[in-house]
Amino acid sequence: MNLCFFGSAPIAVSTLEEMINNNLNIRAVFTQPDRPAGRGGRMTPTAVKECALKHDLPVHAPEKINNEETAELLRQYKPDLVVVVAYGHLIPQILLDIPTYGFINMHASILPKYRGAAPVPYAILNGEKETGVTVFRLNNRFDEGDILEIARIPIDDKDTTESLLRKLAPLGAELVCKVVGEFEAGWQHPVPQSEEEASKAPKMNKDDGLINWEEDPATIDRKVRAYQPWPLCYTFIGEGKKRRRLVITEVEQGPEIKGEPGAVQIFAELEGLYVSCGNNHSLKIIRIKPEGKREMSAKEFMRGAHLEKGVILG
Repeated sequence: MNLCFFGSAPIAVSTLEEMINNNLNIRAVFTQPDRPAGRGGRMTPTAVKECALKHDLPVHAPEKINNEETAELLRQYKPDLVVVVAYGHLIPQILLDIPTYGFINMHASILPKYRGAAPVPYAILNGEKETGVTVFRLNNRFDEGDILEIARIPIDDKDTTESLLRKLAPLGAELVCKVVGEFEAGWQHPVPQSEEEASKAPKMNKDDGLINWEEDPATIDRKVRAYQPWPLCYTFIGEGKKRRRLVITEVEQGPEIKGEPGAVQIFAELEGLYVSCGNNHSLKIIRIKPEGKREMSAKEFMRGAHLEKGVILG
């Protein structure tokens, strides 16, 4: 069976590697073009491109895919099936019509829940106890095709988006190879998605990470974990020219405290930095990254910042 692979983000590398290790006949890889990255703006290839080149696979990175030029490029490989993982663009109908068996996609949620660009953060934000990966037939609508296979895993209370993606990547890779095998054997039982159970997981933006200290500790904790590695949860300390951004990377629920939301509460006997939240609760800050500095423990930050009780964050 002739296969092509479309992917860009790091999570897609696990699937590509697994397909290669299973000796699947990957004719070519399509990915996003090189983009500027880092402070120097150096043109940087996607993780998928780097992986493909390492294995001597033909790589294409068209700027636009909804055109005859890209369609003809794909046709030359005579694909029976195309696998898509975190490619970054909706696949247009002009390409969907080319492979004998169409396109399949691996999505990091239990569809139809969390259709969209950020399924893993939303699963954490909403306090889900499990998540998973879905392989489904691709159509010209985002994440709405018929389901082929689903694999599930629990969400740990300490999981961040970053840690959960590390667990989902190999799970998805194995599931994709299983589904490719089913196509080769002529065995598929696609199941239509339920629109009644569908939910959206749109792309995050930078402002989502600003902490609202009036929320309860459990909600803030889920945000701190969901927004890692991006956009990160943050707050501010100080005023005017002394105002600094503090990125909060690890927290846990603290004791009940009566105080203004955002007020710093320092408890020597509890050995930690606590901040008042909504409903007379508090949040213990464990790890923090002050603006322009490295990440550190809250205790280390307290020694250098000379915090006083009652200082307001926000």
